[in-house]
Order: sequence, then structure tokens, then C-alpha cells
Amino acid sequence: MAIEPAHPSYVHRVDAELRISFVSEAWLAFASDNGYATTAGAELGRPLFSVIADEETRHVYQLLIERARASREALQFGYRCDSPERRRWMQMQMRYLADSDEIEFASRLLRTEPRPYMPLIEFHRHQPASRRVLSMCSWCKTVLAEHAWVEVEEAVMQLRLFAAETMPRISHGICPDCSKRLHSLESA
Repeated sequence: MAIEPAHPSYVHRVDAELRISFVSEAWLAFASDNGYATTAGAELGRPLFSVIADEETRHVYQLLIERARASREALQFGYRCDSPERRRWMQMQMRYLADSDEIEFASRLLRTEPRPYMPLIEFHRHQPASRRVLSMCSWCKTVLAEHAWVEVEEAVMQLRLFAAETMPRISHGICPDCSKRLHSLESA
């Protein structure tokens, strides 16, 4: 496990209507490094929830945003943002910016750990469609396999995913442990 040297914050903000109002250069570079090449112009004005497909994850974000606005306190929580070759532990700070009525999301990389290449979590815009859909936690990157939330590598083995012709589609959601952890932030 590697402790990462100081990394920039990957910052984006949303306005009162929850539309993306700012993305930092570091945020754009991180997106590009992860297979999502974009520009500030393409992101600005985009509804935040248009990039969060899962209803439960949108709901948790909505609750956290409301909490940040109401309390005027910064909320911090950990999450994972894995790549096919690395596990990445991140920390996000959400805070309300009263002068602009925006919510700022500032993420930073805490540490990484190498992993064997895992094509299941690779970003594919044009991946061949598979009928199979797997649920992956948006926060910790565990996968629901055989009625239990497990690490991606374990799910691949349990479900024999590499024996299939195509990779299953990923549907993001939230596992019970992350749901409890994030709801406790919202109600604090």
C-alpha cells in the first residue's frame, strides 16, 4: 500500500439548482486520466444528477447537500475511486459556500494500492451490451455477488465473470454499510 504524496484537490461545485458551476483543472485531469476526456465547457451547466445514475446514490447526495446547506459545516467522508489497475482511497469534503450559494465538492487522494488488471471496472462508453447487470457500491466499490457485498476480485471469481463472452453492465448503488455510514453524516 502506498501513501500518496500531497495531491491537488479535485474540485467541482454545483449551484443552487444543482448544476455544475465549476470544475478545477485537477478535476479535469483526473477525469481524463480515468478514461473520461472532457472539458470545463462540456461540464458547466450540466445537472449533477445526470452523472449519477442510481436513484439511491442520488438520494444520499441530496441529503448530504441539504445537510451542508443547513448546517453550514463541512462534511467529510471517505470513498473509493478505483481504476482497473489500482484501488484508490479518497476523501471528500462537501461545504456550502454562502457567498455564491454553491456546494463545493473537494476530493483528495489518500492512498493507492496496485491490483491485477480488472476490466470489469474500466470506463467504457461503447462496451458491448451484456444482459447481465451487477450492482456496485458507488462509495466503496464492493459488488453484490451471491447475496453478499464483496470486493471486485472476489465477485469475479464467485460469478465466473471472465468465463463470459462480454463483461456485465455495472449499475451503481450503495451497500448497506456505506448507506449507514453516510446517513449518519446526514443526521449528525
